[in-house]
Amino acid sequence: MGIEDRDWYRETAPQERQLRPIVWLVGALVLAAALFAGSPPGQRLLHLPGTRLSGERMFHSQGVVVTPLPGGPALTLHRARLYAPGDPWRSFLADERTCPGGERTDLSGQQQVAVMLCLIDWARSKAGLSEPMPTALMTSTALQKGEEIVRCQNFAHAACGGDPAADVRRADYHGSWGENLYIADGRFGAPRVALDAWLNSPGHRENLFRPEWQTQGLALLKISRFGPYHGAELWVSHFGSE
Repeated sequence: MGIEDRDWYRETAPQERQLRPIVWLVGALVLAAALFAGSPPGQRLLHLPGTRLSGERMFHSQGVVVTPLPGGPALTLHRARLYAPGDPWRSFLADERTCPGGERTDLSGQQQVAVMLCLIDWARSKAGLSEPMPTALMTSTALQKGEEIVRCQNFAHAACGGDPAADVRRADYHGSWGENLYIADGRFGAPRVALDAWLNSPGHRENLFRPEWQTQGLALLKISRFGPYHGAELWVSHFGSE
């Protein structure tokens, strides 16, 4: 099963929606040094000039699992789909030939990161956008955010409190910046499935498709236990305008 943190887009205050059981989908955050035109209305977050955010939650179902006998094997009565029927964003997901391993979670973290970068670049290219160049700075800050989430056991953009952009600013980066988060276990942690979840969330999608992004960094942390999740995969995606 999978969860994501709240979907952020640096403009409006997050609006909670009722959680459905089993999977909690989260996370897009855009931090900007200047206000972006054409952004959705809402309350403004003021701890950085021009900083704005909006929030929503999405959900998946892993299926119904029962154990007929105590201590016996678990049986899945209904296996949830990786992609929703009629998914309008499936055409933005590169196929297996283009980005091999998109639905695999048994690859190394480094291999899965390479697959996700391929998927993100392909989706942006299909949208007529440039492919942001991976940089050591963005990769480092994405990893730091992931480690904070694990250390503080809080799946949030400000996992340990403070400013969500603190790691990026400490790295002496002052341009526009965006962050997407995703966590899931089982087959929902695969790169292609995670990207599809982001694409189907307006805030995540807007973050992914911002034309000003020139750089990016990506981190995947494989976590043996995170709350009720076992063998979870935590994705942290950072974007920068310089």
